[in-house]
Amino acid sequence: MKVLVIGAGALGSLIGGLLSREHDVTIIGRPEQVWVLKRKGLRIDGITRGEFRPRARTNIPRDETFDLIILCVKSYNTDVTLEPLSPLLNKGARILSLQNGLDNEERILRFLKENSIPSEVIGGITCHGVTYKGPGVIKHAGTGDSLIGLFGGTTGSSDPSIVDEIANAFIRAGFDMETTTCIDREIWAKTIINSAINPLTAILSAPNGIIISDTEISKMAQDLIREGVGIARAYDMDLTFDEMKERTFRVAERTARNRSSMLQDIQRGRRTEVDSINGALFEKAASKGIPAPFNLTMVRLIKALEDRNLEGDIRTSEKR
Repeated sequence: MKVLVIGAGALGSLIGGLLSREHDVTIIGRPEQVWVLKRKGLRIDGITRGEFRPRARTNIPRDETFDLIILCVKSYNTDVTLEPLSPLLNKGARILSLQNGLDNEERILRFLKENSIPSEVIGGITCHGVTYKGPGVIKHAGTGDSLIGLFGGTTGSSDPSIVDEIANAFIRAGFDMETTTCIDREIWAKTIINSAINPLTAILSAPNGIIISDTEISKMAQDLIREGVGIARAYDMDLTFDEMKERTFRVAERTARNRSSMLQDIQRGRRTEVDSINGALFEKAASKGIPAPFNLTMVRLIKALEDRNLEGDIRTSEKR
């Protein structure tokens, strides 16, 4: 397959690198990332080790044809990323979202419908732990479940064989990838997992293992899980607290040494995805008249950390 990966961060680099073993892969990244990828290639340390040579560009090649486009950008960049992809999607490329958050697939589907583009929307989740060490260098810190499936209401032919073909490509690349006919449910489940692990580890500046090693933090994580499950059930998702507790703690155990993406963002002074995780759950709850105090608290605390990062940048620039 000819694959275009949008995003050269931790997950995008892992996926692009491993798929490049057997496929023609191009990664779209920032200038400093592309500079390193072109000259030195991609180095993966940790559970997976190796050096890889995917193609790299700073801009989307509209004149080329791709079989698959994989979105690995932050959820707040989804909308701005879609417009340049129109020519590729019109040529038959399928689009797979492996992003955090609840609403990415819905936004992609809306974009396709508004622009009369006949293409499938494939949703996906992965619980692999990956740490971004710098341009062209990542650490594969933990394995986890990966699932993909056709997102409801797609505008294309909805051919299930497309999902199987993509899953097989991931499996050959080394991912434990499965397919599902209920990807909506799995996206909710992954968001609940993230709602417990990501903000708590970011606030405490601790790796994922603290969710299971610290009794009080474990209790707080369970409060978030319970609240998230209640919200999901209001939207007819058949999730239970016991299932989600087990899945969340399993992810925390398997990625115990990994720093969550939200913690990495805070430590790098970047905007987080809290709005698409805890914020999205809070908004979904509000739409149903359900209180969600734990998720709201996480949003406020993470926003405070983001503001402190910004103020720190301002103070630093004022001293220069």
